[in-house]
Amino acid sequence: MQRKWVVSGWAAAAAVAVAAGIGAVALAQGGSLAGPEQPMPEEEVVSELANADDATPSAAADEPSAPASADRSPTAEAPTGPLETAPSAAPDGHVLGGDGGTFQAVCEGGRVRLDWWAPAQGWSTGAVDPGPGTTASIAFTGTGDDDDDDDGFVYEVACVDGVPDAALRSDDDDADD
Repeated sequence: MQRKWVVSGWAAAAAVAVAAGIGAVALAQGGSLAGPEQPMPEEEVVSELANADDATPSAAADEPSAPASADRSPTAEAPTGPLETAPSAAPDGHVLGGDGGTFQAVCEGGRVRLDWWAPAQGWSTGAVDPGPGTTASIAFTGTGDDDDDDDGFVYEVACVDGVPDAALRSDDDDADD
């Protein structure tokens, strides 16, 4: 008799566990067991995004405005400078970087230029030589880096077969200590 109660208890516990799992999946899918919704048509997405941009106050309203050069397109002749977010690559540019930040380089006639750059979170932009020239360079340093240890990165960019190529070197590779 006692064995029946043990088996019944285990069966009840299994049923509760299955029901809890189904409930968790339902919550993860938006609160119902209904099938997935149909995706929005592209026109509706564009419309919703336009409405969201108009209705949402700018998060950067309290911050100082960016320099006028940052408003130019990525294909502008002069470098556009630092950005808060990295845009997509221009058709003739390549997005490069990694540790410390991201930047776009463009090769034109064997000369390289940096169009834009954006430091990664926790990093800031150091010295920048945007070109155009045979090489361009950009340095990223850790925010609050007041010491002389090796926690910065310098990217040197050159055109190799008409394509920007970035070489990463430590910020203090020049030091012989």
